[in-house]
Amino acid sequence: MDTPSLSPLSNEQASLLHNFSTTLSPLQASWVAGYFAGLTAKQAQLTQVETQQQQQQHKLTILYGSRTGNGEGLAKIAAKMAQEIGITATIKNMADYKGRDLQGEQNLLVIVSTHGEGEPPFAAKEFYDFIHGNRATKLNDVRYAVLALGDSSYFYFCKTGKDVDAQLEKLGATRVLALQTCDVDLSQSEAWLATALQSFVGNDSNMANQPLQTNTSIELSNTQSIYTKTNPFQATVLEKIQLHGAGSDRETIHLELSIPEQGFDYEPGDAAGIIPVNSATLISEFLAETGFNAGEIIQIQDKNKKLEDVLYRDVELSKISVDVLTRYAALIGNKKLSELATQPDLLKEYLEGRDIVDLLIDFPSDLDANSLVRILRPLQPRYYSIASSMQALQGELHLTVGVVKYKHAGRTKKGACSSYLSELTMDYEVVPIFIEKNPEFKLPTNPQTPIIMVGAGTGIAPYRGFVQHRELVENRGKSWLIFGNRNFESEFLYQTEWQDYIQRGVLTKMDVAFSRDGTKKLYVQDKLYENASEVYSWLEQGAHIYICGDRKKMAKDVQQVLLKIIENQASVSSEAAQEYLDNLQKNKRLQMDVY
Repeated sequence: MDTPSLSPLSNEQASLLHNFSTTLSPLQASWVAGYFAGLTAKQAQLTQVETQQQQQQHKLTILYGSRTGNGEGLAKIAAKMAQEIGITATIKNMADYKGRDLQGEQNLLVIVSTHGEGEPPFAAKEFYDFIHGNRATKLNDVRYAVLALGDSSYFYFCKTGKDVDAQLEKLGATRVLALQTCDVDLSQSEAWLATALQSFVGNDSNMANQPLQTNTSIELSNTQSIYTKTNPFQATVLEKIQLHGAGSDRETIHLELSIPEQGFDYEPGDAAGIIPVNSATLISEFLAETGFNAGEIIQIQDKNKKLEDVLYRDVELSKISVDVLTRYAALIGNKKLSELATQPDLLKEYLEGRDIVDLLIDFPSDLDANSLVRILRPLQPRYYSIASSMQALQGELHLTVGVVKYKHAGRTKKGACSSYLSELTMDYEVVPIFIEKNPEFKLPTNPQTPIIMVGAGTGIAPYRGFVQHRELVENRGKSWLIFGNRNFESEFLYQTEWQDYIQRGVLTKMDVAFSRDGTKKLYVQDKLYENASEVYSWLEQGAHIYICGDRKKMAKDVQQVLLKIIENQASVSSEAAQEYLDNLQKNKRLQMDVY
């Protein structure tokens, strides 16, 4: 018997089946047909179960929590990479994620940044508190990996990510890949993500061998601009004005830069990233201490460059990070320095205010130029709140820059970027600049919403942009500025502008606090408390409140006063006042830009 052309049976199988079927009665043939139908259904059911199990195994939740758009941007990159190898990925923001949902996860990729002095960003705070609290349950069925974002110039580099990684393990979850800490350039993120995704796939031969594209890199915060950190716009200096009057021992400059009218969009509340250079003085001190020849050719990032050029543009000299100190200690084999690196309190005290030249003076070595430069941190952009509105001043971008200058360890120190900007001339000098979006510091979408703006020193910068922007709106809401500095006569930044806004009704109310003018020191939080009833009334009317400036003291003091105002004005407990304040923050009615 010939096998039909579409039959999956061989000739021998077909012959056996034909011979067997001719011996069957109609009843027997019916039974055999049912038997084979049952086998087919059972196999299909088993296949469906296996498919469902495999699909479940290859589901991934990508959970991100960050203050800027970097966490979300990396989450999107990870989801795209996951799709390429057959993983179904769901992106979730920690701000909207319920901690109790962790129990239902199987594969969890966490991307989280660190804010301030080792604190979680607000979007991640509830999640962070939950996993460290008594309500957290065992996560024995969860597999996870953590990508920690941070800035290694801060002492508590990536602390939130490190804490989350350790706590998930403590709760019984299985780590599929070691924690990856990522500095501001995010250079290690994509390679690690590719490895992490393959780790979640495990031994599944159908997926593990899928090629992963790791060249999907994007400028995370600047997807709408052609000008980025790696391709900055060369802005011309239009104006540079000293804002402090006679008698001030500090320097704050107002800088006006030209920008293109297209491809360089920014909103009030955004920051400008400036790519600085190291000062000639600091480079000279470095060369004097090391004895290196400025014209020596060294290799950096696979390129041969003159040492002088590398020191000028490529490496961080004005501050010491923990990782640089640790690498230097290991390289020179200095026991005292290695011991210092293991003592957090002493290490933090040592790093404060010191630069690379101080490190070389305190712990000299005979390293060659290549070896020393290789361990230094790449020179990073500095970020400044934009002090203008693009809609009000097309083709221009304004900055308010406090110039950092101090004496420490017997030497005069300057901030790398602030001194660079303060020394710019008007003779066709250009500034490499790009926009860093700040989604956490934005005007209300409804221009009729009242706003309260609290700032000290250069913390006034974004409010200048806010008010310029609101001036363009006819039916605008109330606005209240509370500003503080040291002296009325010499440090009332943009005084005439604010007075003009008040006179024309653009700014509804203004209160100022100058800490060195009277016998009693007066700060912005004192002005808030003096106006407690009105502050609470504005909040009850739906006002948004903004805090900009010093993180360590001012911002914390303002929040404490707000709690006291709410507690007293609403006649509620301290716990209820804290809940009120937390809800303001959750609903983006309390926003902070602190540094």
